[in-house]
Amino acid sequence: MTSFQFASRISSLRKEAGITQEQVAQYVGVSKAAVSKWETGLSYPDITLLPKLATFFNLSIDSLLGYEPQMTEENIRKLYNQLAQKFSTSPFSEVQEEIEDYVKEYYSCFPLLLEIAVLYLNYHTQSEQPGELLNRVLELCERVRSHAQDYKYVYKAEVVESTALLMMGEAEKVLELLGDDVEVQFGTDNIIATAHTMLARPEKARETLQISIYQHVMGLLASATDSLMLEVDNSEHYDETVKRMEILINHFNIEKINVNCALVFYIKAAYGYMMQQRPDDAMQMLKHYGRLCSSLTFPIYLKGDSYFDLLENWMKKELAIAEFTPRDEASIKKDILAGVMDQPLLAPLHDRPDFKALILNLKHQLNLS
Repeated sequence: MTSFQFASRISSLRKEAGITQEQVAQYVGVSKAAVSKWETGLSYPDITLLPKLATFFNLSIDSLLGYEPQMTEENIRKLYNQLAQKFSTSPFSEVQEEIEDYVKEYYSCFPLLLEIAVLYLNYHTQSEQPGELLNRVLELCERVRSHAQDYKYVYKAEVVESTALLMMGEAEKVLELLGDDVEVQFGTDNIIATAHTMLARPEKARETLQISIYQHVMGLLASATDSLMLEVDNSEHYDETVKRMEILINHFNIEKINVNCALVFYIKAAYGYMMQQRPDDAMQMLKHYGRLCSSLTFPIYLKGDSYFDLLENWMKKELAIAEFTPRDEASIKKDILAGVMDQPLLAPLHDRPDFKALILNLKHQLNLS
């Protein structure tokens, strides 16, 4: 946590400017002894003197006090990672108390508030009162939506808040927030790329369109994955979706560049096949799932490849998850195994030799007993 660093700040500012305590005192209208006490931390100036002091040193009042109301994106990423790790080693209540201290100190730092909301969303099931934690997510998102001037923060707040509402079973409120229907996409990516091309910035145009392709591919896979449960009664359409998404995963190397999307697809496809009473097909999906798990390395990174070779800077800037996983390694491993072992839909497979072998291999690869 940071705090006011006024004493050391004013001392260093004065010395850097090559002026005396007496000169500062004369400008502000106090005694030299008062300035000396400020620099040694024995006292603070009256609040009415702060504008004069800030003007004297040509600084903002925040800078004069050594107070930074905003946290950098890099520090936000580092803090998220640190707090996520603490959830696996410390009592939940202690970590939450530390988080709330950061929220109080940086209540106007909207990027931080959003990441805290995401952090709570990812770990709320570990809380003794998960419902209250989801309500806290709503509060943080509401503050961002009400006060942030940057639309991208407002948009992310709407997405995070909607996710929390779904977890709370508040589907009507989700539709009130996001609307009932999907809006037409107007293709601003292409317009931006064209503008860069006209300004003789072909590399920036290429990067823009490559980012667009990447997001559309991932969005396509995510939408198709979510659609599977709605197509269980239509086996022909279900099979076609699985077939096309497997082609997509292979052709775009998704198992390497965004392994989580591939894992979610395979496990949900297995669930759907079990709902259709097709255990062999379900087992085939689980084998893909197990194969991917056996090749996992931690921490898990989002990354590009030889095709998506212009994503690195964008990922670092826009996607916090690009530099670290959204949850700690231990929690991710437990969920990977639980998705197979604890899912009731897969219970009929438990006595199959290939299923038992899959579980043993998962435990070994994930180093879980």
